[in-house]
Amino acid sequence: MLPRLLVLLACIMLSGMVQADDGPASYLIEFELWLDGEVKGAPRMIVEAGHPASMETTGSGRDWRIEVEVERPAAYENAPGDALWLHVAVHERAEGEWEALADTMLGVPEGEPATFAVVEGEVDEPSPEQSLVFLRATTSRLQPGEMPAH
Repeated sequence: MLPRLLVLLACIMLSGMVQADDGPASYLIEFELWLDGEVKGAPRMIVEAGHPASMETTGSGRDWRIEVEVERPAAYENAPGDALWLHVAVHERAEGEWEALADTMLGVPEGEPATFAVVEGEVDEPSPEQSLVFLRATTSRLQPGEMPAH
């Protein structure tokens, strides 16, 4: 009787795990980007977990590109359940070639802003106005079939 009960419980647990996994999660990532103290935009993109994505602006006098990949932390990292890793790189076009300005990996809870800054010299608290690169990113998990409002 006990082995049957264990098998039944295992099947129920596996069934629940399979139903809960609707494939790769998608996230809306909202950015705020400043270069050399000037706001460059507040782009938004939808990114599927584990798949790199990028966006760029050109023809605006100063071309830039953001590359991002979202990853769930591994179980051994003991991160909070809503935590994400964001792999982020910022590039600028100089003399026709894309040049990397900054790249990092940010750990952030969903819905909370993550910020990174590149500054010259010693700065206690980097601000957008005093940074060579200042990027703030906020993530929101999208439900299957959900499209964000504009």
